[in-house]
Amino acid sequence: MARTQIPIADASVPREISGWAGTPHATSEHVRRAQTLDELEAQFKAIGTRFQALAASAGRDLCNASTGTGAWSTAQCLQHLNLSSDAYFPIWQQVIAAAGPRKAELNGPYRTDFWGLFLSWILEPPARIRSRTVAHLEPSECEDVVQVLQEFLERQERILAALRRCRGRAIDQVKIASPVDARIRYSIWSSFLVNAAHQRRHLWQAEQSIQTLSVPVR
Repeated sequence: MARTQIPIADASVPREISGWAGTPHATSEHVRRAQTLDELEAQFKAIGTRFQALAASAGRDLCNASTGTGAWSTAQCLQHLNLSSDAYFPIWQQVIAAAGPRKAELNGPYRTDFWGLFLSWILEPPARIRSRTVAHLEPSECEDVVQVLQEFLERQERILAALRRCRGRAIDQVKIASPVDARIRYSIWSSFLVNAAHQRRHLWQAEQSIQTLSVPVR
């Protein structure tokens, strides 16, 4: 796979951080829950684009820094999302291929089940409920944003490829167990919705971190 060149501003070069100097309007806005595969693909693409813009504008130093003890840096938010995606890829690889044909129109709305609705609502920024991350999805303390952003973008391409495999399949009729909590079962469709909301949550977290770190100390 060809590697995307990611421009990261040198932290020593003065820069303007457009829209981050002071108002909550600078960070991720509410996004309407996707109803079709086209909408969902567009959302995953937009998340990748915004993370690229954030890293390029903020620079390495801000992206690798955290706002305090226990807080994640932008790089750690990305690493957490990479780990989360890796937990889903083997499941999607198996269950999408097993899903039967869809009777509805090709790009008609999909049905979202209870867990898909509930979890995507909880995860959409701004954070409504804070919970402890399971150990195997915890990011490490030292990560460089250039590397983890590249890895994140490669995973976004894999997610888009998985969505393309869903075309014409009844993915809202097939249940899977969440790799985070096996007690939770939702449809393949809902698992993608939850992942999109989860990514926006940590994009919002990263934007908040950069905004805080960018405010001059008085």
